[in-house]
Amino acid sequence: LMLRGKAKRRKPLVRDAMLIYCALYSGLRRFEMAELRLQDLCLANGRSHLYVRRGKNGKGRTVHIGKEFKRLLKDYLVWKSEHGELHPDAYLIRNARGERYSPTGLWKRWRKYAPNGHRLHDARHTNASLLYQATRDLRMVQQQLGHSRITTTTVYATVCPELIQDGMNQMERLAKASMKPA
Repeated sequence: LMLRGKAKRRKPLVRDAMLIYCALYSGLRRFEMAELRLQDLCLANGRSHLYVRRGKNGKGRTVHIGKEFKRLLKDYLVWKSEHGELHPDAYLIRNARGERYSPTGLWKRWRKYAPNGHRLHDARHTNASLLYQATRDLRMVQQQLGHSRITTTTVYATVCPELIQDGMNQMERLAKASMKPA
């Protein structure tokens, strides 16, 4: 989507692609995405994170990002520079009038691409579920999402069939090893 937008010189497609990537790769809430400014990105000197100034309940937090999203953000910043949108106070995702999107505005843009009516907030759930599956670390998921209580995060510990199968195979290997005569 981002490449197609660049090729066709269509700003809305490029911005919409960044909205989708940001939602899926960062797990931010829509109001956090709407408030994200360029100065909140830390992408240099080995750093890879976003700073959420005011999350839920007014709390700030650091959200770490992976290499792929970092690369996409850097590419997007080059595009923003080419279009005169690169100043520290600028919002990461701007609307056609050059203003920040409202959370509802972001949701409306998301809805244009969302399969089967998936909500923008569902991207946050997807991010958290995948992060948990990759790390099996609820504390990390809690920190990334900005949950104040671990009990809120435990919903992502729902075990997928692949993890169950892996666990059963590991259990059988341990059981078999413990049955060998010494």
